[in-house]
Amino acid sequence: MAFLGKDTIRFAVVGSAAFLVDSAILALLVHAEGWNPFAARLASMSVATLCAWCAHRYWTFPTGRIRSPLHQAFIYGIVQCIGLSINYGVFSALIFAGGFWRAYPVLAVAGGSLAAMAVSYVLSKTIAFAEPRETARSRFVDPS
Repeated sequence: MAFLGKDTIRFAVVGSAAFLVDSAILALLVHAEGWNPFAARLASMSVATLCAWCAHRYWTFPTGRIRSPLHQAFIYGIVQCIGLSINYGVFSALIFAGGFWRAYPVLAVAGGSLAAMAVSYVLSKTIAFAEPRETARSRFVDPS
């Protein structure tokens, strides 16, 4: 585990928590409320993404808090659209495959989540929660 940085492990923990939020809301909406799994997934992903942003901002990538919350949330939203597109695309393909996946949509959520995890980590670390360039540059400027 020495090759994994603290932020990588924290990213996985937050991602796991977001997966649980996503799955619980999806299961509730599909099985208890009778929602279509596609509409339910859009709702569940939205809530899970907001929860993940808060946890990443304050725990996974705390140096990213240099940016204002609104600015960072906007950047995170754009970055997550890419990850969520991968996630939702895999989920949709599995649901359209029918059978087992249609009967247990939470397992299709897991497939989509795993497919998007690596892309989301790289984009979150390098774009959404990266220090603003002027702050990072100021560390290397000789004050004399």
